[in-house]
Amino acid sequence: MTVQLTVQNKLRKSCTVIMKRTSKKLTELELKKAQVKDKDYNLSDGDGLYFIVRKNGSKFFRFDFRYGGKRLSMSLGTYPKISLKEARDKKDECKKLLSENINPISEKRVKKSSESLTLGMIIDEWLELRAKSSSEATVTQNRRMLKNITNWLGNIAIKDIKRVDIINILEKIQNKGIIETAHRLLSLMNKIYMFAVTKEYIEHNIFADIDKKSVLIPSNKNIHHPAITIPSEIKELLKDINSIEEKFKSDISVIFIFKIIPYVFVRSENIRLMRWDELDLEKGIWEIPKEKMKTHIAFVCPLSRQAIDIIKQIEPYSRHRSGFVFPSPSKNDRGVSGATLSDTLNRLGYKNRHTFHGFRSMFSTNAYECYKEHGFHSDIIESCLAHKEKNRVKASYNRESKYKYFEEKKELMQWWADWLDKI
Repeated sequence: MTVQLTVQNKLRKSCTVIMKRTSKKLTELELKKAQVKDKDYNLSDGDGLYFIVRKNGSKFFRFDFRYGGKRLSMSLGTYPKISLKEARDKKDECKKLLSENINPISEKRVKKSSESLTLGMIIDEWLELRAKSSSEATVTQNRRMLKNITNWLGNIAIKDIKRVDIINILEKIQNKGIIETAHRLLSLMNKIYMFAVTKEYIEHNIFADIDKKSVLIPSNKNIHHPAITIPSEIKELLKDINSIEEKFKSDISVIFIFKIIPYVFVRSENIRLMRWDELDLEKGIWEIPKEKMKTHIAFVCPLSRQAIDIIKQIEPYSRHRSGFVFPSPSKNDRGVSGATLSDTLNRLGYKNRHTFHGFRSMFSTNAYECYKEHGFHSDIIESCLAHKEKNRVKASYNRESKYKYFEEKKELMQWWADWLDKI
């Protein structure tokens, strides 16, 4: 009996010692006094946290844990750069992740990678994703607009960008009078930050807290694009267009874009990005792929005799140096910028009178007014403009080929070209 009690007492003492050893917490004083020895050793803080002293003099915190049935370790930072309290806080964060069945080592790698991601890298990734569901023209336009941001903040880590940084840029844009651009830019950045949150590159979308009314000047986007539609004024506009070369010594691409646009009246990005491989001049066809169309539907644009003649005139100047029919004056691998076209119209004296988009209104207004003269109904007119059928029921029965109404469109657009030449 006495022997049994003695054994029990020894076991109790042994257990006590173990408990004391595992429950004892380290102090900052112990860490400071920890001397380098001829071999590596560690000091336990309990709960898997260790203070490691290497024979080479380095000191750091390590967290040991089990995940997926395996014993793993991860460094929590070097001492004294990381304090004991900070190490414990990091350990607690790791334990929380483990309780959610997340490997803290993997999470650390993701976080480290995210911290090095710049805003420019995030924007490029977002644009790449957007290209899968949007037209080439839309992506090109978005990229160009986002340069207002990337030129200033593109090389800065997204985690370091503050809300005020973006707001300052928006204010600069608005001070230049480009109100609509500021509105669209804020909308784009909100989408990009939502994307970044979804990908867990950042934890919070800073744009979600922006009061638009406090930051943005009211937009005029609902105001119709100014357009000249009266025949006598159209005649003057065409005369001014033919004088661009003489007045401004403009680049040949700009000159010929303005020569042809009254005859094809497509959207700015379509004419600017027209490519030689989209054209069949013998058949009088310009086939615009769906990626370039606002409607995301391929569009076959009939070319009038006048339009074909204009394209043949510029062919010797551009075909040999670019895939674009109207290459940029500075770079052959891109088209003329939209800003250049707007600026040219303003210099001609048409600011607030006629926009580049106004050529579409010019055709539409007169095509409807001259209905009895050409004899084509509204479906043909709207088809020439590549407008999407708004009536869903009607649209469901109109899923024919891209050559739908082609012959009718060809005849109407030839009538329009002849009408322009006669006024």
